[in-house]
Amino acid sequence: MGEQENTQGQEPEDAGQIGDSDSAGDSADFGETSTSSVEPSSRAEPTESAEPAKGRGVVLPAKKYRLKIAIVFLDLWAAIIFGYYCMVGNIIRGIGDEDFSWVSLRMVSSYVVVGITLAAVFMAFVLFKTKSIRTRIARDNDLRQDQNIDVWLTIFDWTWLILFVPSMVVLVLCGVTGYIINWAVPAEQAANSIVHQVLGGFAFGIFCLNAAVVIFKLTPTRVLVLFLSMVGLCLILLLMGVDIFLGFFGKLKYLGVEVEPQGYLLMAYVGFFFLRLIWISGLFEYIAMAPNRLDIQRGLSESERGIQRKDFRVSIDTEDVILRLFKVGRIIISFPLSDRLPMSYLVMGIDKKAKYAMEAASVVSIGRGQQPG
Repeated sequence: MGEQENTQGQEPEDAGQIGDSDSAGDSADFGETSTSSVEPSSRAEPTESAEPAKGRGVVLPAKKYRLKIAIVFLDLWAAIIFGYYCMVGNIIRGIGDEDFSWVSLRMVSSYVVVGITLAAVFMAFVLFKTKSIRTRIARDNDLRQDQNIDVWLTIFDWTWLILFVPSMVVLVLCGVTGYIINWAVPAEQAANSIVHQVLGGFAFGIFCLNAAVVIFKLTPTRVLVLFLSMVGLCLILLLMGVDIFLGFFGKLKYLGVEVEPQGYLLMAYVGFFFLRLIWISGLFEYIAMAPNRLDIQRGLSESERGIQRKDFRVSIDTEDVILRLFKVGRIIISFPLSDRLPMSYLVMGIDKKAKYAMEAASVVSIGRGQQPG
């Protein structure tokens, strides 16, 4: 679930392809470069690659996303099936009652539910057949099957919420652990409450660390200063006495929060639910980069605006150490020749997408005057 990208010599992970002669971005290592800028040019130095690349005139098959969409909305399908199962069951059981009526309030509500479902299916069928909606998936497949395009990149902004995925994963693990604790330790014992409080404190601590990563930009220097400060604090407390050291960290017991396992899972589900809304929004608000232009799409239909490559610049921001560890970074599009504000896109897989953005923009310079190769 995410942006479409291009790969060399194989089918892309999400979609996309890469050229062989009009690109000059393979020599850049984005694991080492924190922030780089890309200036598009009509003359790009060719690069050599050990892997075969898709040449001009080759048409790749369209990517299929039906399975991915089915998985993304798995809970929705389950809710619809369960709802219809309960509704039909109630109707069947109520037919034998003497006061049953096909025009009762319960039956009218059932008719409304069936009507809404049929209307939604009909609208989806019409939009699919008439291709009235312009999605990121359709746009990526158009670029993928264009014989004149060797490299492209389609991305959307995940927003800052994607940075809380580690906390959501921890919440799921805490929920599962809570069920195991309830199974292993009876609720009547005091140990059950103590362990749940420790588990809640752990989840709260992970969330605070996650929030610190989102709020503050943790550069290597700041990480080093933070680590040395913590070590210095521990040494000072130990010099003052072991009792003082243990007493200081013993205060952390007041951070213990007892949460039911269902609570952890519910909080995680709410987070993933909002992530799914962002992914749906990304189907209609995205950018598509090609060697000759940048297309900005906003809305459900054909409303994209094309910008020639000489009018925009691309910057890659991977300065945050923690984000770089999880391969998350920003692709920033700026417009030095106009008064348009820069656009920032927080994406996953920045190590690959940074190179693809450079390829699509025909890079001739990296960073502060450095030349590729």
